[in-house]
Amino acid sequence: MASITPQEVEAHQLWLQSEGTEGKQLDETGLDLSQSNLSGLNLSRGQFVGTVFDGADLSGSNLSGADFSGATFTGANLTEADLRGADLAGVTLSGANLTRAKVNGADLSGARLDGCNLSQADFTDADLIAANLTNAVQSGIILTGAKLNDTQGLL
Repeated sequence: MASITPQEVEAHQLWLQSEGTEGKQLDETGLDLSQSNLSGLNLSRGQFVGTVFDGADLSGSNLSGADFSGATFTGANLTEADLRGADLAGVTLSGANLTRAKVNGADLSGARLDGCNLSQADFTDADLIAANLTNAVQSGIILTGAKLNDTQGLL
């Protein structure tokens, strides 16, 4: 199983701080990061297309603006994660914990959020078109301005 090295995280931080002139953008496309502990890391604007995060701990991580299209997060811990503006189109988040996550403006069109804990998660202006929220815990969920056409399981 792959992992994100401290050197990769450091190079990514430099890339973020220099606005792309130094360091290197994190690209973990297609890797299996299942069960990884990535809590509290700044992985914003990283590339994670098709990456597997099943059972991973991403709690408190900054994942804003990252590309997760086609990724899977089955049973992952995303408590208080920052996913603002992230591309989560078509991702599988089944059974994941997104309690108090910031998902403002993210693209979750066609995403599977069935069985997720979405308590107090903020989906303001998010695209949830054709997303599946069946059996998701939705207490205190914020959906102001969210696109909800064809969304399944919304309470």
